[in-house]
This record gives sequence, C-alpha cells and structure tokens, in this order.
Amino acid sequence: MLIQLTLQNFLSFRDEVTFSMLGVNSDQKHLEHLANNAAGKDRSLLPLAAIYGANAAGKSNLIEAVKFAKDLVVEGTRSTQSIPVIPFKLGNYSQKSSKLECIFTYQGIQYSYGFRLNREQIFEEWLYGIPHDKKQEIMYFKRITSSKKETNLDYGTPLKGRSNKRKQFLDFVAEGTRPNQLFLTEAIDRNVDVLVPVANWFREALTIIPAEADYPGLEIGILSDESFTDFLSEFLRFAGTGIDSISTEEAELDIDYHFPTIPKRVIDDLIQNLNDADREALAIIGSNSREKRYIIRKNKDGKLGLIQLKTQHRDENGNPIDFTIEEESEGTQRLLNLIPTLFLLKQESEKVIFLDELDRRLHPLLSHCFVQTAINCREKSNQLIFTTHDTNLLDLDLLRRDEIWFVEKNQQGASSLYSLAEFKIRPDLKIEKGYLNGRFGAIPFFGDPQRL
Repeated sequence: MLIQLTLQNFLSFRDEVTFSMLGVNSDQKHLEHLANNAAGKDRSLLPLAAIYGANAAGKSNLIEAVKFAKDLVVEGTRSTQSIPVIPFKLGNYSQKSSKLECIFTYQGIQYSYGFRLNREQIFEEWLYGIPHDKKQEIMYFKRITSSKKETNLDYGTPLKGRSNKRKQFLDFVAEGTRPNQLFLTEAIDRNVDVLVPVANWFREALTIIPAEADYPGLEIGILSDESFTDFLSEFLRFAGTGIDSISTEEAELDIDYHFPTIPKRVIDDLIQNLNDADREALAIIGSNSREKRYIIRKNKDGKLGLIQLKTQHRDENGNPIDFTIEEESEGTQRLLNLIPTLFLLKQESEKVIFLDELDRRLHPLLSHCFVQTAINCREKSNQLIFTTHDTNLLDLDLLRRDEIWFVEKNQQGASSLYSLAEFKIRPDLKIEKGYLNGRFGAIPFFGDPQRL
C-alpha cells in the first residue's frame, strides 16, 4: 500500500510537496475505511483519496509523476536516451534536479525508494526498508553520481549479505549502470533477486489509468474469466445502462473488410507479431466519431480470428438484441472501461490504482455509486486514488476528511498540495458548499465575463 509520495521540480510542482495516505488519528469518522497498523503500530492507511482542483491546477501532473517513476523503473532508458523528466518550466529550473520518492508497503516490508535526476543523469538513488519483524529502517543501497558521472554505491546487509563475492558482483552491476539508468532497473536485469519485490510493486501493484485510456484487458477478461464477465454485466444492469449482459463475438479475420482505412504496413506488422508469438494483440481502429475495439488472436489451428465486444439489450418483447460497443453512449463506454477497476480492487491484493478524472462522462450519482462500491467491495490491502471535479463526492457521509485532497496553483504557476484534514471545520459543515465558495481554495477564479 502507498504510504507517502514526495516530488519536487516536476511539471507544475516546483517546490517539494508530499501526498500522504496515512490516516489522521483524530478523525473518528468511517473507522471501517482504515487498514489498521498497515504502516506500523498505530499507523493506519487509507483505502482511497479524492483529489480536487481547478483545471490546469496540477491534478493530472501528480499522476504523471507516478507514471514517470513507474516507466523509469520498469522500462528503463536506452544508452543514448535522455531521461524524459519535465522540470518546472516557469523559472530557471531546467538544470536543477527533480526528486521523486515513494514510501510503500509490499509483501510485509515497508520500503522507501526514491531518486534525484535531470534529463542527463541520476544524481542520487536510495532504497531503505523496514521488515515486518523489525522496527528500525535498514539501508538496501544508496547511490551518488557526481556531475562528472562518477558513481559511488553503498550497500546494506539486506543487499550484500555477508559474502565478499556478493559485494564483488554488486560492484560489477554498479559499474555497468549507466548514468541515465536507475541502479534498481539495472540490478533487476542482472537478477539481483532481493530487489525483485520493489520492482514488482512498480510493475504489478502500481496501476495508472489515464483519463482517456481504454481498459486493454477487457476482451481477454471476458473470454477467460466468467466471474469477470458476471461482475461487468451485474454492474451495468445496476447502473441502469439498459445493458442486460456483455459478451464477445468471434469471426474470421477479413483485413479488407475490418481494416479498410488502416495502412497496409501497420496491419502487416501486427500480423507478423502474431505469427512470431502465440499471443493476443489489441487493435484500436479509428473512425470519424468513435473507435472500434478488436482483439486479433491466433487460433489453435493457426488461423487469425477477430473478436469484438457485444452488449445485449432487451427489446419491447423481452428478446435479446445485440449492440456493438460503438453503438453505446460515450458515458456507457467510459463506465465499461472503469468497471474492471472495481473488479481488480475486489479480486486482487496489494493494488494501488491511480485513476485520472473519475467523473469523466459519468452522471454525479453514478460517480458516487462507483466510489461507494470501491469502498465496500475492495480487498483490504488495495487503494484507489483518483482526480475529479465532481463536488457531489465532497460528502463526509461518504469520505473522511483525510481522504479529500486539493491541488492549487499560485500566481507563479507552481502547484501546491494539501488535505482537508489540515482545516478546522465543524462536523456538520457542508463540504461541497464550502469548497465551491472558495473556503478551501483549489477552485478557478474568473474575471468579469462582460469584459470578454
């Protein structure tokens, strides 16, 4: 579970800011939300957080920072590639280093991992941990790379053990770590198994869902997991979409018919990839107004099959009628791509999901229902962190004060981050009204429209 995220000099976050999922002990509302002692004795973690702010305040930049860290750990960099960090641009900050640190728990250990870097190199990188049977933080490694790109690495006992041969191997890995590459990424590539859980948290536990993203595993999930399909269908019925059930339809691939507007070289590359590996490939096919979703996969006999989602409605006589996904409303399509998030929260464990613009194309009551379902059905070690403009969710009957966060941009264009728990408020205060009246900041301020 995520405990804390700290960043500095990244996009609109000029100064160091900290986002925390630690529960505030003085808040006695919704105690059932808390994962008790999850970050140490008497330190409880929150299951979700809602992040508010005006347009362009920096909400999505927070999620971009998390995505940047995930990609840098999981994908790494090429030898000649610049590190794709974007520092604060409204000042002389391009040559200053950016910082990002995640403190999280995973598989019984609390980790603190972070780095300082610019586009040319990693300046510092560190990893500390607190095993579940210990109280004191232990160093795994600390790396310092000078401006002359000379690297020095210190190792703790969890990493080097007590073997001189192990240290020699780590020195070899460190020497082979490029200045623009994380030592963590290089060590995973060299099979340093002690660090695998840390990399796996970024790779598997940490999940980023951008505002416009489709859920890529939708078709595969429906094909392979009956419980996933049942969950989708049940929620779509519950949400009043008119959809009775959802399924897939498979047909033989006809390139000229199914992909008439896609360049032949793109299709040829896709088919070549399928022929080279026995796996599915997701193809997003554009149209003038909407996108069509197809799965192309190789059948047991080696033929290529095309799979498309279908929804079933009932006609006036109660008979099932098939619809394509493109015939559904954009709100229904958005919901269809969000529901798997709820399924992950319910079925998986140790998931940390960042979701940008939860309320995009959703009715406020449906957003409220989505959040309530996430709270009720989640597995205890999971977390959902989302940005939203839906003030309908600013309800202390739904959320705790420490689950509500605000992002505000000052006159210099720098974003700050703070929680509702920092304000002294009456228990009966209408948070939504107070927010819209500007009591907590993080709202847009307009000029006189008559002067436009």
